[in-house]
Amino acid sequence: MKLGENVDVVAPLNVKTAEKETGYLLLNPTLITNGKITGFENAEVPDRYKSGENKIDDKYFIKKGDVLFQAKGSKIEVVYVEKDYENVLPSTLYFILRTNEKINPEYLCWLLKTELLLLYFEKKFRRISIVRAINKSYLVELDIELPEREEQDRMVEIIKSFEEEEDMMLQYLKTKKQYIEESIISKNGVKINEE
Repeated sequence: MKLGENVDVVAPLNVKTAEKETGYLLLNPTLITNGKITGFENAEVPDRYKSGENKIDDKYFIKKGDVLFQAKGSKIEVVYVEKDYENVLPSTLYFILRTNEKINPEYLCWLLKTELLLLYFEKKFRRISIVRAINKSYLVELDIELPEREEQDRMVEIIKSFEEEEDMMLQYLKTKKQYIEESIISKNGVKINEE
């Protein structure tokens, strides 16, 4: 199955960061941490939309259930949009992927982050000077066999459970590291002498 048969791949509007409020928000890669959206910037939209006469098509705004695929830049990042936001446009680095009922968007997001597909896209990257880019056609034409939707749903539950366990383990190790550092520094009387 070609991915484009069950997923709409939307190229974003050309928007950039604005100095002041415009009524629109912009999602940049710097506002994504560990695959989670952490905030937005004000967005400057193309001139044809500024007066309010022309309405921006709904397809350009991110929605709950969207998968954002970073197709330009130094890395490939894939983000699942977990909730609805109002008037948020992704930066031009992202394609918006919208699945139909045959594909669980969380499964698609996970799949696009697997080593198998990251290597596939790494081979497809083309260079525009020092910036790498993936063409929309590589996503649309991606020929991949997927399990039935019910199986995808089951896999998503397993994936979520693993990710929760992984997060707890990482938090535990971070706390343990901090404790060990503090204990060793305290026990050995390590101090920074400032003049």
